[in-house]
This record gives sequence, structure tokens and C-alpha cells, in this order.
Amino acid sequence: MMTEFRGAFPDLNFWGVGELIAEGDYVVGRWDGGGTHTGAAFSDLPIGALPANSGCKMRFTGTTVFLIKDGKIVEEIGEEGAYTALTQLQLIKAAS
Repeated sequence: MMTEFRGAFPDLNFWGVGELIAEGDYVVGRWDGGGTHTGAAFSDLPIGALPANSGCKMRFTGTTVFLIKDGKIVEEIGEEGAYTALTQLQLIKAAS
């Protein structure tokens, strides 16, 4: 799915926000991401599709928790702001 996503949003980018928080074997980071749908049609979502080059923009935030063992990431749990992104892409309606 990520290959199709990057093809649909060629300018997709992510950047860290604030300081990382570490305790024990866990590291938590906040980030922002976003991009503009200027690429191929994006139809890999069960809730709808975007036609090619729709021009829809999205910007969202997320939080990721990493479990580190022996200096390597062994688990990743995150929240990626999907509701915000899907609303901005007009695939779902904002709650009123």
C-alpha cells in the first residue's frame, strides 16, 4: 500500500516535532506529515478513492512509540492522524 500511496502523493513528507521522550526500552516521538495528491489515482482505501491528480492537500500529526532491544527497533505502535487526513481528502465528512 505504501508504494501506491507514495505514487499518489509524490511530495509526501514527514518531520519530527519536539523532543523525543525515552524511558527504559521505549522511545516516543511526535511528528507531522503531509502532501498533495498530484499523482496516480488512489483507490486502495475501502471508504473511497481519489481520481488521478485531484490536488487535495492533507496535513496531519502522529505519535509513534518504539520498543528498543539491543539497540534495534523491535516494535512500533503509532497513531497517524488518519481521521484528519481522510477528512482533508474529502473521503469522509467531518463530525459536526
